[in-house]
Amino acid sequence: MKWTLMLTTLVAVGGRLETSEAANPGFKARITKSGIDYANDVAVKAITKVASTITFPDISGKASGVSYWVNNIRVTSFTPPASVIGLVPGQGLQWTASGAGAQVEGSFRYKASIIKGSGSFTAAISGVGFDLSIDVGVDASGRPSISTRKCSSSVGSVNIKFHGSIAWLLNLLKGQVEKTIRNALPTQMCQLATKAVNTDAERKLADIPITVAFDKFLLDYSMLQAPLFSAAYMETFHKGEIYWKTTPSEHAPFPAPPMPETGATDRMLYLWVSDFMFNTLAYAAQTNRYLQYNITAPDLPASARGFLNTTCAGVIPTCIGSLIPAIGQKYPNSLVDLRLFNGIAPVMDVSSAGVVVNTSGVIELYVHKPGTNDGEVFLVSFRANLTFQTDVSIIDSVIHAKISYLKLNLKTARSEVGPISDQFIDFLIKNALDLYLIPKLNDYGSKGITLPFPKEVSIKNAAIILAQDTIVIATDVAYTPSEQRDVDGALKFVPYDTIGDVKIDNKKHR
Repeated sequence: MKWTLMLTTLVAVGGRLETSEAANPGFKARITKSGIDYANDVAVKAITKVASTITFPDISGKASGVSYWVNNIRVTSFTPPASVIGLVPGQGLQWTASGAGAQVEGSFRYKASIIKGSGSFTAAISGVGFDLSIDVGVDASGRPSISTRKCSSSVGSVNIKFHGSIAWLLNLLKGQVEKTIRNALPTQMCQLATKAVNTDAERKLADIPITVAFDKFLLDYSMLQAPLFSAAYMETFHKGEIYWKTTPSEHAPFPAPPMPETGATDRMLYLWVSDFMFNTLAYAAQTNRYLQYNITAPDLPASARGFLNTTCAGVIPTCIGSLIPAIGQKYPNSLVDLRLFNGIAPVMDVSSAGVVVNTSGVIELYVHKPGTNDGEVFLVSFRANLTFQTDVSIIDSVIHAKISYLKLNLKTARSEVGPISDQFIDFLIKNALDLYLIPKLNDYGSKGITLPFPKEVSIKNAAIILAQDTIVIATDVAYTPSEQRDVDGALKFVPYDTIGDVKIDNKKHR
């Protein structure tokens, strides 16, 4: 049943709360009553579609000297019930449906002494309802689990009419047919609902990955504890930690900070993304020397590649050789390479004022002569402190970031070519950072971090709220069965533009 995927999504991205010294989550989801109501609407449409699969056993017997056989009993139309999926504080979900109806048709034949015949009958069934209790939890691997606790179903009235030459006789059998329908229908309804949860939904949960691999990293969305149920929403709590892909057992040496509390329930879904998630990414990258860059002439735009020459030529009036004459004089007709190293892992700080990342490192310059076997020669190094602000957005199910403001402090650490001028530092910032580093970082930001949504579920009307240590995403969702979607579905990568709108604030000291 397709509605199970919608319910599964609520579980996978949104029991009882185990409160014993649980670690703070790096990711949290809240499914509100409006989100549950949307799942209920999907459920009603789905159960209406599958109602035609309800079957009834054949009937045979003998009464008042007449042998009879009733078969091919089938549902020809179904009236959907009034339905609600309710939140049961401290327990789970309760799906209650009432007032469903169905039209049933069947065939009969009879034999009495030398008389025999056949005909058909119709039955109008009304007041069909059921109650289904659903437990949502977490298994030993941190994957969400779902199962039914109990189901009950009932039938209001069954109005049967036989059609045939001696229908008056077979009307005597109404009690037998009605009893069969009353006994079979509740069982069938509960079997359908139970299978939808215990088999279909549980299988869907098993198919949803709790880890997301990207580049050289692994994002862990496993659950830390069973979901929390209140009268207004359901909340799930996830690890939200990023590891180096080949060493997923190496955890960051710092905990996730507490997430801000809010009672917001206006949207279907709320997602809390802690800056802990980014900071564990930065830690894994720093620990594994991922944050190192070598900038050579081919890494720059074609119009700027001459800036790394020690001898200026052509239409490039300014190059490293002219800004630091000692380099041009001692190493003519050579090329300079830049090496960037992070000294410490970048740290993200999210607040209502914005998203700020701070880091520090070293920039080293080396010179070499093309076409020779001469090794590289060290020229100068700088200590760098970098602060940048980022704009955060969400496209489909991916959180993106883009640098909007950058502040850099440079200080000469060691020089083999004499004093370094402010003019050269300006030159270095413009050509090494503006033309290479910022686009590189924005490229990472455009790829983003993927949220755990199945392809059949897309977000709509999403808004981002910045809070202490947390990015909060408030959104509604839409469910589209897979056969109605493109291969890529709604989760299509949308790249960012280039960095033309980035503001640069250059602060330097010698």
